[in-house]
Amino acid sequence: MIFGGMGSLAECAEIDRRAWNAAFRIHDIPWDWSADTYAELMRPGGDRQLAARYAAHLGKVVEADALDVTHQRLFAAMLADEVPLRRGVARVLTWAARGGVKLALVSRAEEGPVRAVLNATARARAGVAFDVSVLRPDVERMAPDPQAMELAVARLGVGAARCVVVADSAVAVQAARSAGLRVLAFPGSAPEVEQEAFGPVPMANALSPEAVVRAWRGPVDTAAE
Repeated sequence: MIFGGMGSLAECAEIDRRAWNAAFRIHDIPWDWSADTYAELMRPGGDRQLAARYAAHLGKVVEADALDVTHQRLFAAMLADEVPLRRGVARVLTWAARGGVKLALVSRAEEGPVRAVLNATARARAGVAFDVSVLRPDVERMAPDPQAMELAVARLGVGAARCVVVADSAVAVQAARSAGLRVLAFPGSAPEVEQEAFGPVPMANALSPEAVVRAWRGPVDTAAE
């Protein structure tokens, strides 16, 4: 089972947005992203640098790499406190661990923020760890490109047919489907929540073993039935 983003584990979007705005203040850049602006920037995916894309949209020049470093550091620091897992995630992780299901985490973040999220959710995960992680430095192309998903499958060593992705965003769904993987959409509070945005995939408001298994099995062939 591949979790396609930190947001599929815990609600991190608002913390991430606050970290970006704090980074802008530190670098004396007069930007203050609203929740809507942040969600719109996250929607397309495909790159590593939200600030660079936003600056290009405004026709501005900023030190995007320095901003990103500051943002990543602040984001990790803001995750120092315990963060609850999203609804049903703890149950699914326990079920997976007991059943010998391998777990992977795919994220477009650097190691620092991902490690901070895992530390912040450690108690809620009750010691359940991930077997594989694929992070920003591991790939050249970001979602919706399937490179990270394909690498996760290769590292899990079980084959695409035996994998299912839990995806909190439309771009993660696109990446998983492009990699030939079954998907369960598990939208968070910030990304698009309409079914149409995620395409023809099953969707869950709360994660459960039953929903994961149904997504992995795929649609029922009524003709065969």
